Amino acid sequence: MLVLVRLLPAEVYGQFGFLTALLAFLTLYSFREFLAYTLVVREADQVHYQDHFTAGAVLQAAVCLVANVIAVALRQVPEYATVAPVLHVMSVHFLLDLPSEFRVRMLERQLDWRRLRLLHGIALVAAAGLSVALALAGTGVYALILPTLTVHLVFTWDLFVRERFRPTWSWQWPRFRPAWHFGVTRIAGGSASSAGTLIEASWISAVGFAALGVFGRAVGLGQLLCGRIAGLLAQAIFPVLARIPPRSDSYRQASALFLRGVVWLVVPLAIAGAWLAEIIVALLYGPAWLAVAPLLPWALLGASVLAAVQAGYVLLLAHNGQRQCLVADVWRLVGTVAALGVLAGVGLREYLAGLAVVHAVSLGLILFWLERARAVSRQGLVDAGWPALVAAGAGVTVAEVATRWLPGGAGTPDTLVPAVALFGVTYGIVLRVLFRRQVHELVRQLPEPARLSRLLRLEGVT
Repeated sequence: MLVLVRLLPAEVYGQFGFLTALLAFLTLYSFREFLAYTLVVREADQVHYQDHFTAGAVLQAAVCLVANVIAVALRQVPEYATVAPVLHVMSVHFLLDLPSEFRVRMLERQLDWRRLRLLHGIALVAAAGLSVALALAGTGVYALILPTLTVHLVFTWDLFVRERFRPTWSWQWPRFRPAWHFGVTRIAGGSASSAGTLIEASWISAVGFAALGVFGRAVGLGQLLCGRIAGLLAQAIFPVLARIPPRSDSYRQASALFLRGVVWLVVPLAIAGAWLAEIIVALLYGPAWLAVAPLLPWALLGASVLAAVQAGYVLLLAHNGQRQCLVADVWRLVGTVAALGVLAGVGLREYLAGLAVVHAVSLGLILFWLERARAVSRQGLVDAGWPALVAAGAGVTVAEVATRWLPGGAGTPDTLVPAVALFGVTYGIVLRVLFRRQVHELVRQLPEPARLSRLLRLEGVT
């Protein structure tokens, strides 16, 4: 990212944002949601991989065809004609996604995190190198979107070469029926969420791909600092949660710790990022992208709330709350469309503020359902939110006051490092001093818990 934002203009990022929204919407109707059923099945003999692969081949071929039909239609619309050839090329994504996603779900089902981490690492390094090379070659939006296919290639190789998986093309409806019902429910919910993102990208790109590019960079930085944390933790913990009995003390304990971990990581990043928005944008994106700075605080607010929503969503889904998840997704679509209609014409900053309100309503609904279903305790919810807000507020106050006495003054590039250091140290101290029990409960889930407890002087805390 640090290199690409200095090689590619905002218009290219706008084209990329529109294409990724469209591809994500089409991917929702692929085999992925049906394959996700393999993670919630608690009995190993109920996982029928050959049935999933056969059904997946049919679904992926159909979605690939639809993508090409849409690309032909986009050629007829002047505002979107430039991205039509790219969509033709990227339709191959749906064919490669079949073996790739299949292998990912197998590894998650096996809890083989080491292998999954290794393959992801290889794929991401290769994709990053290819992106920079294509950008230097002047390929425009292809530099951003083509490298995503390298992830598919790595996992496809692992499935067919290392795992030696061979499709038998067998399929039986009675065995696939539970996965079908699960997938249809998930698609119905995901349709609302993905449709909102696609409508948003289409609406803003109609003004111009450059405007969408600036908007996308603000949202992208918010996701980088906040959203990715919740997504990666959710991806890791969902296969584990799905095996814990619902409504049990174990599930409530796991839910509370998961929410606490996400919120305690996201809240300080969002608050510090909003406080230092202009410096961060200039440092990461360069002076050409300073138009992102006024949008960043609101993007971070929305991303932080959405991260908590995503964490709660995963807990609800693993607790057999698919219908409630569907309601939350429908609300997100309705709220996004309403915010676009009312606020997008006023300004992108106002629209981002409206989105934050939409996400906050979703969060309230999800937490209410979790507590009512006894998937998390009320005390667990309090311990997740209150300590992080208190500690982050203290961190900003201390850092702001202290950096005013430095030669550069508060809020300048020269004071960025001491400001971040003071914020982080204060945040940690406040948590340790005022919320010892909550800290100790989290530390016990980390690597080397005994050593960390001694370091933080948490021995004897109950």
